[in-house]
Amino acid sequence: MSDKPRLAAESIAGLRPYQEDSVLTRTLPDGRTLLAVADGMGGHAAGEVASALALEVLEEAVTGGTPLGEAFALANRGVHAKSREPGKAGMGTTMVAMLLDGDSYELANVGDSRGYLLTGEGIRQITEDHSFVAEAIKRGQSEEEALQSKWRDALTKSIGTDAETTADVFGPFVVEANMAVVLCSDGCYKTLRNPDLLDVYLKSGGPRGAAQSLVSEAYDRGSDDNITVAIAEFGEVPRERPGGTMPLEFEAPGSDVNPQSDSSAELDVGEASAEGKPWWRRVFD
Repeated sequence: MSDKPRLAAESIAGLRPYQEDSVLTRTLPDGRTLLAVADGMGGHAAGEVASALALEVLEEAVTGGTPLGEAFALANRGVHAKSREPGKAGMGTTMVAMLLDGDSYELANVGDSRGYLLTGEGIRQITEDHSFVAEAIKRGQSEEEALQSKWRDALTKSIGTDAETTADVFGPFVVEANMAVVLCSDGCYKTLRNPDLLDVYLKSGGPRGAAQSLVSEAYDRGSDDNITVAIAEFGEVPRERPGGTMPLEFEAPGSDVNPQSDSSAELDVGEASAEGKPWWRRVFD
């Protein structure tokens, strides 16, 4: 498939007093396409700095020819070095990215921001969360039990909190007609489960309308976090209603998006250790 994808992004602070998410949608100088979402942590200034810096380093590295997984490692080192400055101790960020090269694409992630594949057949999560909940479920705990834990929002891996980290890389996959890749922060998917996310997408006109609808719907359903979505749509994912049904003027709920982003731009517990501690205590103590 040779047609370029249609790109869109939307990002809002939502109910939070500040915005720590960052997002980018870029056509690189060599014709490749890069999408990424980062969800910062560490407080207002530190979280915003971490997410924006991670995307900046990622874009620079990928543009220079660095493979996607290695670009994540460079972003981690950049954020970790920045975290040693006064007032930024402990800052970090999640990050998920898609790199499109010709007719194939890869996804990579660190943390719990996600990448999905949407087609007329349904929705599939491509990435795997690096989180307490995901690890607890892998070890046989029910999702309901894991979500009741005080560690339910904890990450097992992030960008910048350790000197070195390794991203999970998925693909390369072959681009097919009438599909979309959706990247999002947890402020979206913790409110919109997979069937909800797919339903909202299929009732929206085009990728820009889908990005706006997903953010707005997550906000309306009570998301208490920053909400960010980035989309690359190839062809036309079959919709349940004709395109062009979104209002021409969309006013995002909450405050303005992170200024580093391209928002709204549509372009043509379980196991114990030897010390007797469960695995999650070893991670988070």
